[in-house]
Amino acid sequence: MLETVVCAPRRSERSPSDPETDSASYSDDEEEEYRSVSRGRRDGETDYKSYLQVVDLQTIETDNAASPYSFAFRIDAFSRKVSATDGEFENLGHGKYLRQDIPRAVTLDLPPLDARLSDYLITFYFQELWPIYPIIDRDAVYHQIRERELQSSNVLLVAMQFAAASIASQRTRSAGPSDVSSPSLSPRSLSVVSSELVESLRTTLIRNLASSSSPNLEPRITTLQAVLLRCLYDARLSTEQRALLISDAIRIGQYILLHRSLTNILPSDKTLRKHLWWTIFVLEVWARARDRTCPSIHLNEVDIPMPIESEEPDHATYTALVALSRILHDALRRVFAPTVNPREIPREVERLRDWVMDWYRNLPSDLLVSEDSNQDGSADFLLAGCHAILLLLYNPFRDESMVKSEIDRSSGIIREAIGRLGRKTGVYGFVATVIGDMERKYGR
Repeated sequence: MLETVVCAPRRSERSPSDPETDSASYSDDEEEEYRSVSRGRRDGETDYKSYLQVVDLQTIETDNAASPYSFAFRIDAFSRKVSATDGEFENLGHGKYLRQDIPRAVTLDLPPLDARLSDYLITFYFQELWPIYPIIDRDAVYHQIRERELQSSNVLLVAMQFAAASIASQRTRSAGPSDVSSPSLSPRSLSVVSSELVESLRTTLIRNLASSSSPNLEPRITTLQAVLLRCLYDARLSTEQRALLISDAIRIGQYILLHRSLTNILPSDKTLRKHLWWTIFVLEVWARARDRTCPSIHLNEVDIPMPIESEEPDHATYTALVALSRILHDALRRVFAPTVNPREIPREVERLRDWVMDWYRNLPSDLLVSEDSNQDGSADFLLAGCHAILLLLYNPFRDESMVKSEIDRSSGIIREAIGRLGRKTGVYGFVATVIGDMERKYGR
């Protein structure tokens, strides 16, 4: 059942699995197929057909009582039993219900974009946004685009185009075209990324996500990726709307066990699952930090490892942000939870402050602010995030004179860092917005 949920390919269809797979468990025919595919991959012919990004998750009945993962949905199924507007529930006994929806066609739209503009937006996305939040298997998606096999993932394609257009449009309005394009992208392309295009893409994305709801969002990888991209880059989302989308992302992630370590799956799938889960974690923690409320994710239920910089040199900013978000998660639970003993708060604040400072001192040199280095903005973004957490920790003691000076210092550092980021702020998405909100809320 676990393989069904995560859509691990069957042996007769799979590419060679990761090194942990024991080839002795294959039959003679399967062993020969395994070796032949392995030879093809060693010759540089990557077979993406079994990659999770390409296969995606099969449609799963979230209230199927036969599933070992249905427990979390029994209460939800029961509460919707009386309010369902269509379909019906079959009572299976023992508090279990199986929803039987009326079949309906799901249509996923693509906006009428010029091919050149569409290619530009995808290239912009992977060059500018993907290194910060690597929640998509880039190689697999490029393969799908080359082979024209992305039709079934229109919701993801639109989400990528929307995220890229949102940032490109901001840069178009704030600077001249010659100042905002990546070296390999044509500056003239930015002139056509208008606010009207962004709105068209946003409308299409919302419509596609609505089509995937019956009544809850389908637990599919592409659906989850689209939700995360909208949470990160849709500036028009209200606090309540973003909170609902993040809760949907957590539900989908837990349902398909993104928070658990799995064996016998492709290394690329392990990496994709890890990036998806910890991006969900980052979004929830920073969304909660704005109002100082406890995250719903309990790390004692998570055994998938955090991404670390030594293993992912192409995503150093992302791995540093995940590590910083881990500290913020602890701060929200140890200092601001309603069950915290007030006498323990000073000790916890001191421990967490030391943790934040150790985190910053151990950053790679290219992620530290330096006057003589060529910064891409990540150093300023991480510095601002570091001091946003310090502001949060200082807040319970803000009436003390010594703490006031520290608050003023951290607040000034955040304002200067965000000022230096300027038009680059957008690529860091919602987290950068929250950092600015925290400075305004807790720094003055």
